[in-house]
Amino acid sequence: MGVEDFEAIHELHSHPMVAQYNTLGIPANLSVTAATMQLVLSDANALLWTIRKREDNAFIGEIGLKISAEKYRKAEFHYSLHPDHWGVGFATEAVQLIINYGFSHLKLHRLEAGVATENVKSIAVLERVGMQREGLCRKILPLASGWANNYMYAMLEEDPRNY
Repeated sequence: MGVEDFEAIHELHSHPMVAQYNTLGIPANLSVTAATMQLVLSDANALLWTIRKREDNAFIGEIGLKISAEKYRKAEFHYSLHPDHWGVGFATEAVQLIINYGFSHLKLHRLEAGVATENVKSIAVLERVGMQREGLCRKILPLASGWANNYMYAMLEEDPRNY
């Protein structure tokens, strides 16, 4: 991911259906998105990738990892996909790739993902790949609609993967 992707990321996060569960909210303008992305990209413990269609390399989303202190061997991932591409397996495939990367390449012990309790599509993706729901965090997500509850999901390196 690079500066050349900022406009596509801005458009993605400006979409009301994406912003509904995004803790960043709808960015005011491209400059705000660029500043946010520059901050994230400068973080040595953050890895970000674009999600693109194989056929034509078209941008359809983004996915990233936030790696914890080395001794914990864990990371939390997030993803956002344009609604035009929901429900056809792209999110599931991207999550499978991030899981494989985390356990195989980074040698992590644990991968985590948080999801708003109302975000049934993302819950289905996480459960489809074999992540386990571990708990509920009450009113932890600052969404545009107000404070929202969050489910914590995790997978350990020894857990079975459903793919």
